[in-house]
Parts: sequence; C-alpha cells; structure tokens
Amino acid sequence: MSCKVELLSIGNELLLGNTVNTNASWIAVQVTIEGGRVTRITTVSDNIQEIVAAVQETIKRKPDYLITTGGIGPTYDDMTLKAVAKSTHQRLRLDPEAVSMVKQHYLRRFSDNTIRLTKPRLKMATIPSSAIAITNPVGTAPAVRLQVGRTAIFCLPGVPREAKTIFRKSIAPSIRTNARGQRFLERWIEVSGVMESTLAPIIDETIKKWPEVYVKSHPRGFEQASPQIEVHFSMTTSDPTRGARSIDDAIKYFKQQIKQPKSRRGSSHDPK
Repeated sequence: MSCKVELLSIGNELLLGNTVNTNASWIAVQVTIEGGRVTRITTVSDNIQEIVAAVQETIKRKPDYLITTGGIGPTYDDMTLKAVAKSTHQRLRLDPEAVSMVKQHYLRRFSDNTIRLTKPRLKMATIPSSAIAITNPVGTAPAVRLQVGRTAIFCLPGVPREAKTIFRKSIAPSIRTNARGQRFLERWIEVSGVMESTLAPIIDETIKKWPEVYVKSHPRGFEQASPQIEVHFSMTTSDPTRGARSIDDAIKYFKQQIKQPKSRRGSSHDPK
C-alpha cells in the first residue's frame, strides 16, 4: 500500500502567475524519492473559505500526508493556520514553544534585544490547538504539524529555502518510514525520427507485458518534421534489484519494437 501525499499551495501570486510554483515541483520530487506518491497538487488563493474547503476535501480523501506551503507569516493575508484550525474544528492558541522559536530568531538577528514581540510577530506563533510547532532553522515563522485521523498535516512557509530546509529535516524521514522500504526507480531514453503517434501502440504493448512499469512519452520536437521524444520508464518497488531488471527488460523490448519493419507497426503517418 503506497504512502499517499497531497500538496496544497497557497497564495494569490501563484494564481496570478507572478510566482512560479517551485515549491510544489520540488516537494513532489522529494516525496517520490522517499518512496511516497503525490496523488494531488492543489493551488488556492489567500482566501480563508478556499483554504478551508481545500483542506476539508483533502481530509475526506484520507491521504497519509497533507503538506501546505505559504500563508503562515505575519501579514493580514497569511491565514493558513486559521483556515486549518477552522477546517479541523479547533481553536487557535498562542503556543509557548512557537513563541520561543520566533523570539530566538529575532535574537539571532538583533543581538541588542531591541525587537519587541508585536501582535503580527506573535501571529506566527498562534497555531491550532492540537498542533505542535516545528523549528524553522532559516526563517522566522515556525512550521506546524497536526494529526487529523490518518492524515498528518504539515504547514510550511512559502519561502522556498525555508520550505526545503524544513521538509528535509522534519518531513522526509517520516515519509521514508511510512513508505516501508518502497523505492522509486526511473530511466529515460531518447527516440529520434519516430512520431509519438507511432510510438503509442508500442507503449501500450510494453505496458501490457510489464504492467508494473509506467511508460510515458514526452515530445520535444515537431510531430511531422523532426520528432524528438523522451520516453520515461519508472516504477515504485520494495525490491530495487527486481525492479531495475523489469525496467531494463521493458526498455529492451520497447527498443526492439521500434526497430521492427513498418509493415508490423502500420503506417508511420496518421490517417487523414
């Protein structure tokens, strides 16, 4: 049984296109490396109703993890923690551990101790009642973890450097354990001079023979003039040796079928 992970990216800037959602793509890669499987990536605006609805919908699907990024800072539109509390029917509370984390961050930056813990700064230490604060080694706002049924919810900052650091230290080991030894294996091959529509039946045949191997074509050139296609072979397995052999065998078969005479594959042109 796979370790299922959903990602929830929060921020108007993502939906406006002002900011590329690098957090989601990076975290998805890391989850896959650790043996987990990202089943959904959702992006919503800085709107409490939208965040609440997204969190509640995710909880209904019962993934092992929900990882949110963005919206845990000191400004008025940082409302992720309030939304998570509301969606899980909890109160917000000022957490002493989180307060200490925020205070220590400012003490490291301003050794003269002139920074006061104002209301916006304490906002970053106000978390859902059942949550625990997680140290943010490179930023101000602590991350947060809470358990809702079978789903562990992690709320991370939107700043990529902070999100990556916290993920590596506090989430990756948990996913690795939960994945129970599952490993992700992949190989890429390049195919030139063959149209994707010609490769389609070959991919189908390969998958039928090796159903555990996922095969996906990625066109990089023009279909008619100069087809250049990258083909991705991947699988998640608890037996890496056997898995690698399956991928190698699938690739070998795939390459052999490409070299077969056209009469066996049919015309290389799509019918008009």
